[in-house]
Amino acid sequence: MSVSKGIQRLKNSLAIVTLSSLLVSCASLGPQTIERDRMDYGMSVRNSVKEQLLANIVGLRYMEAPVFVDVSSVINQYSLSGNVQAGVGFNNSFASGDTGTIGAGGRWEDRPTITYTPISGKKFSESLLTPVPPEALFALVQSGWPSELMFRLTVAAMNGVEDANAGRQADPAYRELLTVWSRLRDSRAIGLRRSNEKAGAPPKIVVYVNEIDHDEQAQADLEFLRSTLHLDPIGNEYTLAYGLVQGESSEIAVLTQSILDIMVDLAWQVNVPSEHVASGRTRATFVDTGLGGSLFQVQYSEEPPEDAYVAVRNRGYWFYIDDRDMVSKRTFGVLQILLSLTDAGESARGPVVSIGG
Repeated sequence: MSVSKGIQRLKNSLAIVTLSSLLVSCASLGPQTIERDRMDYGMSVRNSVKEQLLANIVGLRYMEAPVFVDVSSVINQYSLSGNVQAGVGFNNSFASGDTGTIGAGGRWEDRPTITYTPISGKKFSESLLTPVPPEALFALVQSGWPSELMFRLTVAAMNGVEDANAGRQADPAYRELLTVWSRLRDSRAIGLRRSNEKAGAPPKIVVYVNEIDHDEQAQADLEFLRSTLHLDPIGNEYTLAYGLVQGESSEIAVLTQSILDIMVDLAWQVNVPSEHVASGRTRATFVDTGLGGSLFQVQYSEEPPEDAYVAVRNRGYWFYIDDRDMVSKRTFGVLQILLSLTDAGESARGPVVSIGG
């Protein structure tokens, strides 16, 4: 009787061993890691970019030079090893029963390797110090990007009419001009096109007035646009150029800012503790009193904020953008997009994520 029981136990043990072996050999880690790792690393990189950008803006508020470090590659390797052992013993004596043993062991390893690349040299100058090209800006506005936000964020002056900066309030005519430009674009009264006047010369970007019947509002807006920018009152085409001073009445000279310039302007709108101003650590916060008010607000607190879109710690305080502040969130998001648009070269493709098992 004991022999038959031993044989049965042997069969059961062998079945367990076979099943365990099949499970170990058939299980594949790769497909199971894609969804989790792609989302986890994507979210981590996104949050890191937001925190790094805000940290540099706050740092500029305290006269600290910005430092950017890119995540150039992520390599993650998984390994799963295991073993199964089983043994069966038979005993025909009446005093002892049959014996059997079974055991299993395993090991799981997760080995991420992340490469960081500081932005410096040529890449730094191209990404942060090069002004946004006027033609690129106007193309974005013409395609539907909010003109008031884009012009206020990236343009310092048009034909000498200046917007606000950290030490000066905006020319009232400039802010009204942005509203007028939005209405003219929405009504299709003005548009953009490329013009090649000379063979082999780079194309020029021309702002043109559509030859259509304009309503009274559009006619008034066109008159205000031409008068404010000192344009030819009967002209229908105006060439875009980079600069502060207008060369002729058919030109719109646009003085655009670099990403670093934009960050500096936003930095002076960051709210800071009054004792930091009193002790000379930084200057007073710039308050934009022009039409449309401030585009960017960063708050501070001694305790970690409960509802923050992004938060960083500096000089014993938390600096953060409130998640309910849609205006500041939109401005911050557009700045991130502009920073990406100014990126160049191989690194502009973003970090390479490699996951191996």
